[in-house]
Amino acid sequence: MINWIKTKSRPYRGAFNVLRRQGVDIYNYIHKFVPQHPELFGKLRKFKNIHKGERCFIVATGPSLTIEDVNKLKGEICWACNSGIKLFDFTEWRPDYYAICDGNVFEGIKSRLLNTNLKCSFYNHKDICWDSATSYPLPVRVSYVMDDEIRRVFPRALQRHGFSKDISKKVYMGGNITFVILQLCVYMGFREIYLLGCDCNYNGNNIHSSKLSYNYRGPIPQADYLYYTMIEDHKRAKRMADKLGVRIFNATRGGMLEVYPRVDLDEVLKERLYSK
Repeated sequence: MINWIKTKSRPYRGAFNVLRRQGVDIYNYIHKFVPQHPELFGKLRKFKNIHKGERCFIVATGPSLTIEDVNKLKGEICWACNSGIKLFDFTEWRPDYYAICDGNVFEGIKSRLLNTNLKCSFYNHKDICWDSATSYPLPVRVSYVMDDEIRRVFPRALQRHGFSKDISKKVYMGGNITFVILQLCVYMGFREIYLLGCDCNYNGNNIHSSKLSYNYRGPIPQADYLYYTMIEDHKRAKRMADKLGVRIFNATRGGMLEVYPRVDLDEVLKERLYSK
């Protein structure tokens, strides 16, 4: 009987320990460390409304992404993320901004990243050490780390992420890097944001574009959980965008993201491409 009780209560005890240990660490970082180090994060304020009223394209790394589509984005304000720096081997296109927040992803592409010339980049200060004249640390509000057993009993309300309107104080990590970039875009004042290669599909073997794969060193959560967290984050981003008058579109060819209106990339770019 005692063993049965221990087995049944194990995930609840684990959830309590996650809250007790990780919760305190997260709280102290955002509410104590960040305010005490304005020199680290205060310079992010210079990006406030720097692109007011403009549009941008977020180039994700999903399997639907093609070099042909990336080449079409020359002349547009663009974001790259994670292993997107590998695109530089196949195209003259270069992003205006780059972001990375997962420490395990950073370790997987670190040598390449540190030897790549980027115009402006953002990274998760809590998990990544990156000293560069053109890189900016983000005060990231990281997610709780837990296994599937604990996740099933962990309060859903505490798993949800907010959407920051002031990146110098807090940026929510969310389910993937796109959610972080959306917060940066809104802060910068963009009024039209287009997603490309944002498949939100982890069910198959190919979770990245064929040219952007790398050795990931961390544990990968179950596909259905990844999908759930990403979609919830996108719903949250859309609600905030709607309140602020920001329009987000999905220009991904295929994939499983249906939160935003879908648009055809060629139609979006037609006016600029054919005016040359």
